[in-house]
Amino acid sequence: MKFLFGSRQSVASSSAVATSSPTKEEFPEALTYRFNDNSAWVPAAKTHDEAIDLAKHAYPELRGIRRDRITFHTTGKSSIACITPAAWQLVVRRLPPYHVVDVRIRDIEGFEADAELPEYPYLASNTILQEKEERYLQKDEPKPEN
Repeated sequence: MKFLFGSRQSVASSSAVATSSPTKEEFPEALTYRFNDNSAWVPAAKTHDEAIDLAKHAYPELRGIRRDRITFHTTGKSSIACITPAAWQLVVRRLPPYHVVDVRIRDIEGFEADAELPEYPYLASNTILQEKEERYLQKDEPKPEN
């Protein structure tokens, strides 16, 4: 059992101390971008778009990749988390200088979820059904002998 001696602080005063820590408003001097096991120090970008520009400059192989496919990830509390464009400033301001940010390319498959499926004409589906029916009927017909 542990005993603490000395003056006792009230809950209100201890929580006031916790909330008095200032929010970091400045960006770190630089970050470490990592792409395909290659690291590069880059200035900490103020915006997500600027971060993409810096990544494309640091890694020429990204120059041909669409901007919306380039993503940034960092270690969260318990796992790796994607830094979204909306959260960029909030997250980066709290990163220590030279913190590692992984640069990744988002898979194209399934990416355009908002795109509508193509419409197929009704006649095409009837044609396919007719072809299947004809093949089925041909199986039942006796084959000519050679």
